[in-house]
Formats: sequence, C-alpha cells, structure tokens
Amino acid sequence: MAEHKLPECHALIVSGDKEWRDLLCNRLCELEAVDSEEPRRFILHISGLADPSEVFAKAVTDGALQCVVLDGASLLDVADVVAQLRQVRSELDVFVAVSHGQTPADDGSDLVDRDDTRAEILLRRLRRAIAKRASTPFADTLREYVEGARDAWHTPGHSSGDGLRESPWVADFYRMMGEHVFNADLSVSVQELDSLLEPSHVIHAAQDLAADAFGAKHTFFVTNGTSMANKVIVQHVLGSGGKMLVDQACHKSVHHAAIMSGVDPVYLPASVNEVFGLYGPVSKANIYAAIERHPDARLLVLTSCSYDGFYYDLAPIISRAHAAGMKVLVDEAWYAHGYFHPRLRPCALESGADYVTQSTHKMLSAFSQASMIHVGDPEFNESRFREHLNMHTSTSPQYGLIASLDVARKQMSMEGFSRLDRCIGYASELCEGIADSDRFRVLGLADMLPRELADDSVRLDPTKLTIDVSRSGCSARDLQKALYEKHSIQVEKITHNTLSVLVTLGTTQSKVLRLINALRSLAREMPGSAINSAPPSVLPAIGTMHISPREAYFGGSEDLPLNDDTHGINKALIGRVSADQLVPYPPGIPVLVPGQGISEDVLDYLLDLYHGDSGIELHGLMKHDGRPMLRVTTLDPP
Repeated sequence: MAEHKLPECHALIVSGDKEWRDLLCNRLCELEAVDSEEPRRFILHISGLADPSEVFAKAVTDGALQCVVLDGASLLDVADVVAQLRQVRSELDVFVAVSHGQTPADDGSDLVDRDDTRAEILLRRLRRAIAKRASTPFADTLREYVEGARDAWHTPGHSSGDGLRESPWVADFYRMMGEHVFNADLSVSVQELDSLLEPSHVIHAAQDLAADAFGAKHTFFVTNGTSMANKVIVQHVLGSGGKMLVDQACHKSVHHAAIMSGVDPVYLPASVNEVFGLYGPVSKANIYAAIERHPDARLLVLTSCSYDGFYYDLAPIISRAHAAGMKVLVDEAWYAHGYFHPRLRPCALESGADYVTQSTHKMLSAFSQASMIHVGDPEFNESRFREHLNMHTSTSPQYGLIASLDVARKQMSMEGFSRLDRCIGYASELCEGIADSDRFRVLGLADMLPRELADDSVRLDPTKLTIDVSRSGCSARDLQKALYEKHSIQVEKITHNTLSVLVTLGTTQSKVLRLINALRSLAREMPGSAINSAPPSVLPAIGTMHISPREAYFGGSEDLPLNDDTHGINKALIGRVSADQLVPYPPGIPVLVPGQGISEDVLDYLLDLYHGDSGIELHGLMKHDGRPMLRVTTLDPP
C-alpha cells in the first residue's frame, strides 16, 4: 500500500528587520527539520518576507499558506495589514510580534513577544494553530469508536450491519453501502460521541470550530437540512406570531414556518427575467418601501444567493432593517462557500445578518441533509434557541451527517481558498469552451439580471453557470435528456431555454472536458435555429392575504376542481382563499400560499402548467379521480 503523503503547509515571517527575520526563519526551519517523537500530521515550511505588500500576493497564489507572523516593531500599520489579510483569506492564523511597551492593536490576532522570541515556543504555537483548524473532534472520536469494533447491544437494530451482512435477502444492500456506513450508524447510547441536542464535548467542540471557520458567534449543526433550520429561526424570532417581511422567492420551508408559528407574512415580489425564465432578488426599492410601510415587522427573510447565483448587496439592506428594529435571516443554502474566497465575499454574516442558514451539502463536502445555522445576533439567547432547535431535531440523529459537517468545515479551513480558486478557474474554462460550440453560451450577469435590479449592485456567483441553449433549435428539456442518455451527464436544473450546472469542490478537469466535449458534440447535431417553444408565463405575484397562513391551513376547508367541464379554469375558485401552498418546481417559488386570495391570473397560470409539457412539477396540487383539485378554506375572512 502506498504511503500516505502528508499535507504541506506554509508559514511566513514578515519583517523589515532582516537580521531578526533571517535569524528566526533559520532557527524555525532547523527545528522543523528535526523529527518529532509524535506522528506528524503535516509538514510546515517557513520562509521570510521583507515587504508586507508581498504577503497579499502570496495569500492569493499560495493555497498552502496557513500562518503569517507580522513584526509589529518594523512594519507600519500592522492592524491594516491584518485586516486586509483577513479580507483575502479569512482562515489564516495571524500572529503579531510586539516589543515591550508597545500597545498591540485589538484585531484578534495572536501576540508574540518580539524581545524574547523563543523559536521553539513559536514553532509549537504555529503548529498548534494549524492543528486546531485541521482537527475534527467529532469525526475523530467516531472513527476511534468504529475502529474499536465494540459489540453493540443498543440501537440501531441492524447492530453495526450484523443484521444485514449474512442475510440472503438484503446482504446486497450491505455490500453496496459498505461496512463503515453501518458501523458508524450509532445512537445517543454511545455517550462518548456526545449529544446533538445538548452537546458538551466533541460535538460542542466541532460546532465551535465551525463558528470560527465561518465567521459566526455561534454555529449549530442540523441534520434535517436548511428546511428545518429556517423553521427553527422563524420560530425563535417570532415565537407564536408576529409579522415578517419575506422574499416571495424564498424556499418553501419559510412559508411552512409561517404556518407552523402563526406568523403574518408580508410577501416581497421577486424580480424576473422573462427572456430566460429566471427569478432574481427583490429590488432594494421594494425592500426599503416594505420596511417603511411595516414598522411592526420583526424579521426580514432574504435568499442570497439564489438557485441561479444572484447575490444581494446585503450590507445596506441589513443596516436599514436593523435601524427599523428588525432581525435579519439570510438563507445562504446555496452559498456556504462564500466566506472562503475574496471573489465571493462579503457573505451574509460579514454584512451584519443576525441568522444565516447554509446547506453545507449543496456546495461543500457534507452528506445530503447536513446543514448549519450560524448566529451573529448580538442579543442571542442561546438556551431559548436550543429549545426551539430541539423541538425540530430528532433524538436519533444520523452521526455520519454530523461527522460530515465536521469534515466539511475542516476542508474549508485548510484548503477552501485553493479549492474555490480552482472552481472559479474551471468555471472560466467552461465559459470559454462552451462559447466555442457556436450553439451554446454561458450567460453573464448582464444577460441574466432582471431590469429592475440594474442599480442594486447584485452580484453573480461564478460557480453557478446558466447555459443559454436558445440558438440550438432544441429545448432545454431535450438537451437535458441528450446529455444524460448520450453522455451520462446530469445537470442541476433547466428552464425552457437554459441549462444550469454547478461547479463544486468535486468538479475535476476531466469532468470539465467531458461537459465541453458533450456540448460541442450535441451542437454539431443541432439544427441551429431559434427554439420554437415560447417562454413560460410569468409567475404571478403573491396576491392579497385574507387570513393568516396558519388559520387557512388548519381551518375548515373543501376541495374544488382547478378546471371546469370544458377544461378551462373553474371560475368558482376566483375570490376563494387557498388553504394550501402550491409550488411550481422549478423554480420552486409559491404561486399560492395558505390565506391568499385566488385570482384569475393565478388559475390561468396553474392550468397552463398542468396542461403543458414543460416538466414542471406542481407541489401541493391534489388529484381526485385524475382531476386536479385545490383545497380552499371555508372560513369567512375577517
């Protein structure tokens, strides 16, 4: 078996004092070259720099750079250097060497005694700082427990897979999933693995490391996805009622939270690019107007970035909401990677968000359903929040999911910058390669941005590519099928004339080349004319809310058909109040929510989708004997 290669880390000593710098660097290198009695987890290379401006160039070109020591006696404006370094590489461990009597800046950096710098001690501190970020307290404990091969007399019932391994009926499933999937599927009976509901050691330590890595005051692991995370935060902030301002295009879990917590939502209209069927952020003007019109609202909920990569200019919006006394929740389900590369920052926490939810599994290396809640709220009540969290968390969480969150955090702490730099490079390569096909092109921000957002400083995540197929002569649905059936390539989603692909940490050069070659091959087969299919109808804005979502959902109701006997809309539905949420997917934005009045344009839209062949699913639409039905409330509006 090939010997495992240790990762290599770099540290810089930055000082204008050549004698001090060279002496310290040489001594550190000598010490690092001496074999340690303990097994090494990484190799540390130390070098020196005289000019602090060179540190920034090094930081953006050297993904292995993990530590920087700044000489506070010989460098001017050390605090500015520290701040700029953290803007470029948030994860770097920064040390500042200060002389006796020198007042250090309060910038969160670690301090070193310059006048009595013992290289042995400094080397230990550098290695300890790197080792802390490289640790996975929960995943390591889980691995040690599994490797101990203990007999299980506790849940779960498959007992480390013993219940399946020798079965003539289900052993094939055991072999497909692998031994350690079952060995690591444990329960709260194993006390050394801590409790997700009341963590006190290894899970607590893993969450603290995640908070440091993502720039949060507190971080909580979630094993039922960002859907659960959003519900927990709405419940925590608004309790059993209250008003929230919410992006119409937010995830349906926020609408579910309104039902569960008795919240009174004020829906903010999503912007739309009708050419490509893409829905974008709410305009700043609409957000600011809503904040002014609803001074009693206590929560603003925004989605940033969107499925298609649109990212708000959050700082001024959050500042305006805070000035009005509102907390801000930003759903960053698609942006867990944002803090780890300067091209993607600032993220929501940096912009002042009180609560941020992230689907760690979407763009990072965690298992599906594994998510995080990050807290920046200065008035945060942790004990109260934990009760809300525990109401939604299973008492039997999947420990593999928790371990994957620990490992995903470690990966971003140690190599997030270099991995994302590679992703951005792959995205650029795809843009160029796809453009050469002469039938397809990757859309830029100017192509995708709805007109009303032109002056809103909206950005586009470069790792989410939207491919325009309108010049191919084929629909996006046909191309999606061709990519899958002919080239074994599965894309993320489609509209009537676009394909969307994600460039993630798992993207490789070979995958990039296969996608480019597949599209070029398909381009040669395409007729090369405009697509015949017309753009879909524009999603109607959320209409008048007559009663609260909770009242409508749980109150009396009846089912009425969507269409009449002539297959047109059922006019008896016009003016009735919906008792359910109806969500066309994609784009996954509700067209009806409980408590909303049903208008003729909504019915036209739903019937068009129902009779169309667009591949769009209608979540929440019932069928009785094959006939589409809507559930409407029988309550009288106040």
